[in-house]
Amino acid sequence: MDALLWSDYLCPWCYVGQVRTAKLRELGLAVTALPFELHPEIGPAGRTVRSDGRLGPTFDRIEAECDEAGLPFRRPTRMPNTHRALATAEVVRTEWPEAFDALDTALFAAQFATGDPLDDSEVIDSLVSASGAPADEVRDRVADIGDTVLAASMAAARDAGVAGTPTWVVGSLTIPGALPTETLERWVRRLLERATPD
Repeated sequence: MDALLWSDYLCPWCYVGQVRTAKLRELGLAVTALPFELHPEIGPAGRTVRSDGRLGPTFDRIEAECDEAGLPFRRPTRMPNTHRALATAEVVRTEWPEAFDALDTALFAAQFATGDPLDDSEVIDSLVSASGAPADEVRDRVADIGDTVLAASMAAARDAGVAGTPTWVVGSLTIPGALPTETLERWVRRLLERATPD
């Protein structure tokens, strides 16, 4: 059975959602990660994030989950515009698929582990290159089709009823990101059992 996942690299629940995606794959699902631009209104300067502000309690929960999962976590101090990062990831997924998983992981790590700016073209190029895709060619393809592939993913998300990140769609089941991993596993196991002929 296949699953679709819509996420954005600036979303902390998407970052820790990597654990949930790993669980789905463990259960035998093929998960396709797709871009969802959560905050297109963020300008080129980004948006400052206060660790003790309104996101503080969310970061507390994320930090606890990351500690439990062994994921490094650094509270971000800035929210970047992720349009280019998302478009780049989607171009790599479709045209250099062997490099996608490494790039996907690296883009999340930039925002939540190392603090590298995801709206910096040199940072993106460096991560693309490290993932095994040709940075120059990827950059050219993003210039040509990046806006188009990102818009297509957003349209598909709307058609699937997805309004936030992360969201997994497994068959007829839509799974929101903050759902506990244990609940996610229970729901998906039931779905798989129903889909398996006796």
